[in-house]
Order: sequence, then C-alpha cells, then structure tokens
Amino acid sequence: MMLTLCLPLSALATPHHAAHHVVRHAKTKKTSRPVAAARPVLAVVSGSIDAHSLLMPDQPYPLREWDGSLATLREAAQARTAPWLAVMVDNTTLYTACRDGVVQTLPAPSAPTTSRVAATSPCGIQAGEQSIVLAWDRGRLGDMAPDWSDFWDIARHPGKRALRLDPRGTLEIALMADGVASRDVYGVLSSPAGVDRAFRKLDQLRPYLVWWRTAEEASRIMNSGAALMLSTPFDRLADLGPKVSFAAQWRQSLRQKLSWAIPRNVPSDQTEAIIKMLRDQTPLHDDTQDAPQDGRDLGSLAMSDSFWAMNFDALQKRFQTWLTSTP
Repeated sequence: MMLTLCLPLSALATPHHAAHHVVRHAKTKKTSRPVAAARPVLAVVSGSIDAHSLLMPDQPYPLREWDGSLATLREAAQARTAPWLAVMVDNTTLYTACRDGVVQTLPAPSAPTTSRVAATSPCGIQAGEQSIVLAWDRGRLGDMAPDWSDFWDIARHPGKRALRLDPRGTLEIALMADGVASRDVYGVLSSPAGVDRAFRKLDQLRPYLVWWRTAEEASRIMNSGAALMLSTPFDRLADLGPKVSFAAQWRQSLRQKLSWAIPRNVPSDQTEAIIKMLRDQTPLHDDTQDAPQDGRDLGSLAMSDSFWAMNFDALQKRFQTWLTSTP
C-alpha cells in the first residue's frame, strides 16, 4: 500500500473539529532560535503550518514554529522578554519542563468549566497528537510500502536509515522491527531483558544509521537523499522539494500526545487570558488527514507518557552509553 501526501484537509465530523478552521498561512512560520517577537506568538509543532495540521479557533495570536527540544524551551523561558505566550510541546518533554520549573504550573479551572479538553499535567492542556511514521524514498525503493522489519533489512534494501537521536520512539521502533506487536511494546520494554533486546536490534543497524535531533533535520535528510528510509514526524513530508518523492507508511506509526504549556517568564497579567483561551477555544494538532480511513487496524502505537516519565533518565543514559560504545 502506498500513501502519498495530500495537503488539503477534509472536513472533520466531530463537534470539536467542526468548531475550528484550518490555519493555511502564518507570517511567523519558520523555526528559529527563541527571540522576542514584535507581537506575542504561539509556538507550534515544527512543520505543522505547511502540513495544514493545526485546527485553530478564532484567536488573535500569530504562530511561530519551534524545534521541540527541551534546550530551546529552556532558553525561551530564561529570556528577559518571553518570546512565546504558549508553546505546543510533546508530553514527555512537558514532564521534564514541568518538573524543572521551565513552564508554569497552571491553576485548576474553576468549576464548572466549559473546556473541551482536560489538562494532561499540572503544567499542560491537551493539544492533540503528532504521528511519527516510516517514510521511504519512492524514487529509489519504488511504490512498495516498507514496514519496520524492511527498515532493518539492509540486504534486500541497501542504503542508509535515519532515526531520532533519542531513546523515545527509537526503542519502540526497534522492538516492533523485532516482531513485538505494538500492544506489547511497553510490557517488553519495562523489563531489563526487553531493553537489552531493543539495543541488540539497534546494534544490527548501527553501521547504516544517520540521526536527526529535530524535525527540521528529518526534512533535510529527505531533501538531501541522505537516507533511503527514516522515522519522521508526518508533518515534515509537507516541506520537501518538488523533486523529492518520500511517502509515508502509517502501519505501526507512533502517536505522541501534545500539550500546551506556558513558559515561566510569561507575565502574570497575560497568563490568565492565555489560559482561558487555551481551555475554552483549544488549538489542536491533528496530522491524520491522510491516514487510511477505511477502518483497517494499522497497529499504531500510542507512546506512553507514564512509561517515559518514569524511565527516560535511565534509558537516556543507556542510549548515550550505547552511542559512544565500540561495536
């Protein structure tokens, strides 16, 4: 099955989606270092503007993409003038940012609330989900849609592979490539033997791997042809050159929850208004417009916020040790 990118969004049937319109332009699109803006902005997922994956209510704030990294969020939160009123962040990064005081702890909503979505942590308000898919170069591999086991099959499909330079998502992909069903991934990964299994699988691919740290780097890998296949946020397929022919495989894609957070340096006189907007007219990210809609079970994996909250520090150390070890 080959799934190509189709940029226009179709109308969504749920009441929440029907209350929004799709953002199709934003003058403050490009990802950059966090600098104070002339007008307060909302920071959104990298690639989401070109991909038309933002479902936004009427609100007065321009949008600016950011790279999603904790280091950039820390820098923004330490600036003398807050560059962002609110930031869309994945929940595993939010956990650390909340724990470390990089973002504000939000007051509990006064009861009753009209919020369409509930808070996902003391520091966050639900902001939708993001998909991590397997993308492949149709110009070299053809229209066969590979799966994660094909991703590891260098003999049949020679060429470089690219993965996120982070244990989050990468270890889950390694286990699915090793035959673990998506529903069983976190059960396996919760044991020392399961962690060892994931790293042994990565060992097999080590000589052929290139890495991306940010979603923009994933786009650069595709545009340059530096890898035959890669894991990538789906949004980034909308930002490819006219002669680049990568397509997405939705089977066993990863679904990562997102939240809105408010950096700690946003002034208190602005915080109340932005919280009210986020709770009552929640801007959401939805990148599934091009996913199969025929009821097929794609075996998608919902990334576990609770697993990574408990295990990220230890697995990050193990991952860094593996990266620097001699094969």
